[in-house]
Amino acid sequence: MINITKNQSNVVVLTLTEKTTLNNPNYLFSFVNGNTRDVVNFIATDVSSYVTRYNEFNIIETGSTFTNLTGGTINLTPGMYSYTIYQQNSPTNLIISAATSLVEVGKVIVNGDDNTIQEVYK
Repeated sequence: MINITKNQSNVVVLTLTEKTTLNNPNYLFSFVNGNTRDVVNFIATDVSSYVTRYNEFNIIETGSTFTNLTGGTINLTPGMYSYTIYQQNSPTNLIISAATSLVEVGKVIVNGDDNTIQEVYK
């Protein structure tokens, strides 16, 4: 599970290399809000020093309308999301159908201010 906190830079560590087939891939993230079904597609740069062991991303949640979708800067509503991550050669493509292939799926929780109500399903 990926944990994102609003209004801060979030370090996200994943293991994508094991399913990646491209040399020097760019990773296209797609977050889908579980309630509203809103979609945010963005690219985050792998900053790991040891990409054969893990992939590290710095995802900045701005808490405002400012975004840089090709630079890992996003604005999300607090709540639960599902995510998919695709590998691709392009550093700017934000269209899933143009990406090379899927490498990972999972869940994201976005934590916001004290007014955020989180629902947990068992």
